Amino acid sequence: MEKPEELRVPETPEEKAAEELSDFGLQAIPENIKVVLALQATRQHPEGFQKTAASDSLDEVKRTMEENEIKRFVHAEGPYLWTHCRAALKAVDFLDIPADKKEDLKLIMLYHDFGKTSEELYKRKTVGEVQKKELKRGKLYRVAMGHASEKLPEIKAGFKANGILGRKLDIFMLVVENHMETSLPDMSGPKLVKLFEKFGKTDEERKEVAELLMLAVKADSRATLNIDLKENGEISPVMKNNWTGLDFDKIWQRYQEARKGL
Repeated sequence: MEKPEELRVPETPEEKAAEELSDFGLQAIPENIKVVLALQATRQHPEGFQKTAASDSLDEVKRTMEENEIKRFVHAEGPYLWTHCRAALKAVDFLDIPADKKEDLKLIMLYHDFGKTSEELYKRKTVGEVQKKELKRGKLYRVAMGHASEKLPEIKAGFKANGILGRKLDIFMLVVENHMETSLPDMSGPKLVKLFEKFGKTDEERKEVAELLMLAVKADSRATLNIDLKENGEISPVMKNNWTGLDFDKIWQRYQEARKGL
């Protein structure tokens, strides 16, 4: 009788990353593993707040917020980017979309914040200045202004390694580059037209990008936990949630109406 093969426990960071990718139905190829490792190594908050970001104790979080005059603790889901991206991957499964679209969206969510892993991004004077202002305003998070435009060649190469080519590759890249367009429900008609017209030459091309973009924004929002410190001293965990406002049919109708009026 043949002896059953023993299950091997992943030991190296690369092996553990590969296992997590497989759990999400993503390919454990070098390009994807590299992204996971980079996300695992990138902080979501300024230096000095890692312990609080990793804490499961709301009392400790509250104490840190009070001591540092923090009104809103953004991305409180965890200290590193992988915590957020992993939550975004899980959020995809809750979307009522076909399996093949979930597969596409998961790959996009794996790469959507890869730009935040750019070391050069945080060295920029403007980013540092905004970081100081945000802390002064009582908002705790690591400012990554412009990250949607960072590391695009590497992201593109990563998508290609996953077999994404042609028009589909263009769509994926447009979604990553525009995933910070979170105000779509409140965007004025002219701005909506200007944004959507970047997505293709025809309404059919624009629609497929816009629809996938809104799904990405939904997953991203569902993976973002904020904690507010209220005036009465209580803290309130709030899951940033754009699900209700992101009704694709309504936004697409607004776009069409606005375009007719221009």
